[in-house]
Amino acid sequence: QEGKLGEGGVAYDPYNQAPVEGRILSLVVDGSRVKEASAGDRVEVLLPATGFYIESGGQVSDTGVIRSAERDSSGEATWEIDVVDLRRPSAGAIVHTGEVVFGHPETGDKAVAIVDHLRRHDIMRNHTATHLLHAALHKVLGETARQAGSLVADDRLRFDFNHPDALTSEQLERVEELVNQAIAADYSVSPTIQNRETAIAAGAMALFGEKYGERVRTIAIGHGQDDPATAGQSYELCGGTHLDRTSDVGIFLILNEGSVAAGIRRIEAVTGRGAYQHVAQRSKVMQNMAVALK
Repeated sequence: QEGKLGEGGVAYDPYNQAPVEGRILSLVVDGSRVKEASAGDRVEVLLPATGFYIESGGQVSDTGVIRSAERDSSGEATWEIDVVDLRRPSAGAIVHTGEVVFGHPETGDKAVAIVDHLRRHDIMRNHTATHLLHAALHKVLGETARQAGSLVADDRLRFDFNHPDALTSEQLERVEELVNQAIAADYSVSPTIQNRETAIAAGAMALFGEKYGERVRTIAIGHGQDDPATAGQSYELCGGTHLDRTSDVGIFLILNEGSVAAGIRRIEAVTGRGAYQHVAQRSKVMQNMAVALK
């Protein structure tokens, strides 16, 4: 299907959560391009456009489905692929990796790519909470507590930062409190595309290990629209997906804090549904202990 992609390659927009339609440009099974795949095949699928986020900046890739836009006599899709990962084999190319659940997808078929929005929303909760955590660490430990790595998944977040000593229980409690206060304050989360130097001059924080082009995406949480550098919670360069309001995070709970290298500390935490499950499990353990101890 050479020549079917635009000059910029696969059109990539992970910020608009609407399903994306397009014809299959290429199917790969076991390292070889094929015309058709069958149920049970592990496949790589190239589409002209995608709304799936590809792993970057610590945020994991989206999952979801690609299914036929054609319908059978009962109104169901004629084939479906369960997408479990994405990769970028070359500039401009984004490949969806997954397994054919049923049917026989073919090159040239019209397809619909649909992100798992429930999982994506959990990831967004954890990513917005990561920015709030970074801001809270600055307030409790000082500006030297800068990000040194992160993981933003659907079930948890992990945040590495520069700091020489273990945090005291009082410091951890204060950090958790500040993040939850920012969540309850229902701050706006505002993405903006602008020139890199303009953003940095306005106070946007560039993160560890990231490479930025001339045009960058910034995330301002709780800042004024006219001047994002004015009083607010957070202002960072970030290409990840985020909530519209901090209140959607739900609740933020720190699970543990420890050392990962000399001068580098790590905090692991949960939000939203993950936080609820943690609290429910903890409550169940306490109830069982109360019964056992009478």
